[in-house]
Amino acid sequence: MVIGVLSVLLAIILPTIKTVRAAALRRQAAAEATALAQAAIRYKTEYGFWPGQLQVKNAAQGTVELNDATPSEVKSGEKTLPCIVYGHPDFLNDLKARDQDGNDISHLILKLDDDDTDGRLIYRAFSTVGDSSSDPYPFNPLNPKGIRFLDLRNEGDRLRVDYRDPWDQSYVLFMGLNPRSVLTYEIKNSADNVIVRHSVSNQIAFAFSLGPREQGKKNFIYSAGVTP
Repeated sequence: MVIGVLSVLLAIILPTIKTVRAAALRRQAAAEATALAQAAIRYKTEYGFWPGQLQVKNAAQGTVELNDATPSEVKSGEKTLPCIVYGHPDFLNDLKARDQDGNDISHLILKLDDDDTDGRLIYRAFSTVGDSSSDPYPFNPLNPKGIRFLDLRNEGDRLRVDYRDPWDQSYVLFMGLNPRSVLTYEIKNSADNVIVRHSVSNQIAFAFSLGPREQGKKNFIYSAGVTP
């Protein structure tokens, strides 16, 4: 009888525990996404560039240069870079963006892949120390003031420096560049149906987690002040 009662209690309690834990993880993701967006804005305010716009040119001399992954049309001055997006390659591949006139500007976006070394420019810029995975230098040229913008994993290792959500996935970070424009980004599924459509001012930076991986669902969890 005791075993039977305990079994019934567990059947009642366990779903509640799972629900409470899931809600706690979502709150954590929202808080961390907010911290990431705020870190990007603080960096832009401090240095005049968004994290990811600059890369180290000469580690020994501590010099930097503009990221050469910039789209060619932007690099040549033909068109303006609408925004920078950092995230998982699957997300970047699905990303479509349009300007306020409805023109497709997806190809103009500077996309930083978190699986690529260049993608880690975002977190290398936030690091308070220089790279210690190869020839060390006394300070980080991407953050010469040594400001702690964000609590990072593996800080100082340019190949491993990271900031992951509660489900061990990379956050997606949008950083706008043109203060008087608006872009609309779209995420589509395999059937080419729009899952998310959201318009944002390029004046802001915002971040979100892709959420728990559930079959056929998009569980985006946004930073504060942003709704899908």
